[in-house]
Amino acid sequence: MKKIIYAVGMSILLLCTGAASAEVKIAVVDVMSILQKMPQRETVGKALDAEFDARAKSLQEDEKKAGEASARLKKDGLTLSASEKTKLNKVISDFEAKAKAFTADYRKRETEEAGKLLVKIQEAVKAIVTAEKYDLVLKAEATLFASDAVDISNKVLEKVKK
Repeated sequence: MKKIIYAVGMSILLLCTGAASAEVKIAVVDVMSILQKMPQRETVGKALDAEFDARAKSLQEDEKKAGEASARLKKDGLTLSASEKTKLNKVISDFEAKAKAFTADYRKRETEEAGKLLVKIQEAVKAIVTAEKYDLVLKAEATLFASDAVDISNKVLEKVKK
């Protein structure tokens, strides 16, 4: 009985090692590098700047007013009436609120546009994986070392440029 169990165990072990020795095709992609080199990134940046240009100019004017209000509070703070102090503090707080909202809106739009570019990168990776039959694709940031032979970042960049 022990011989039969031993023989069955060895057979299973040999079958498993045969399956495990099948070659696995691995690739590495440096997504951040591709994102930085994409020509679409520059176009998106210009579009965002154009979209937020009017608000940025208005915010610069408000910043100047808030700076003047702050300087006046420091200079004449002791002699100003309570209502005047309140008015100057309101100018400053309004500017801070607008600046915070502007920053949040800009970051939100920037994240949305970056997401669209990442989708294009993912689609390019999928196309290359399908065409070249890769079994595993890793982000370069997740690997300690990868040779240039497994790095498909340039292929992905070329695919994204099309």
